[in-house]
Amino acid sequence: MKKPLSVVLVGFMGAGKSTVGPILARALGLGFVDLDGEIERRLSRSVPTLMRERGLERFRRLEAGVAQEVLSGPPVVLATGGGWAAQPGRVASLEGAAHLVWLRVEPRTALARIGEDLSGRPLLDVADPLAAARALLAERTPHYARCAIRIDTDGRAPEEVAGEILRRAELRGSEARASSQRALRIGFD
Repeated sequence: MKKPLSVVLVGFMGAGKSTVGPILARALGLGFVDLDGEIERRLSRSVPTLMRERGLERFRRLEAGVAQEVLSGPPVVLATGGGWAAQPGRVASLEGAAHLVWLRVEPRTALARIGEDLSGRPLLDVADPLAAARALLAERTPHYARCAIRIDTDGRAPEEVAGEILRRAELRGSEARASSQRALRIGFD
């Protein structure tokens, strides 16, 4: 029997990684780790504060170390930060070692999901957040596109996205997948 793999969710801010992740983890019987939340828990500082205090480059190194530590343990569903996958070699280093899933979202949808207060999103807290979102997404898309599974999240419920991940990744046998689908329906009616 093959060792179960972790599921790593990547994508832009507001794509639904932190919302879909716990649903997927529950269906798979795995733990869930939100990478930004884990960093904040360990350092007792918010991600925006860490970016300000340490700078973006040092933050990205910290983020890489924490992700590597989390993924070296038992299988989990990991929701990465929006920029994690855009760092050279990050996605490539996990190919074959984890299920890599890109949750795609349009910039306008991402901004609507994030809300008007962008103070917690330093890369979008600028005069024209939509232009910044478009530019960041264009820069990151080639990295996200390395993921084997790509799922559009615009206009879709988190449970639907989680169900599609289960189907597309073939994470379970047909009997277990049916059980996971029942769990998704029961938990979110």
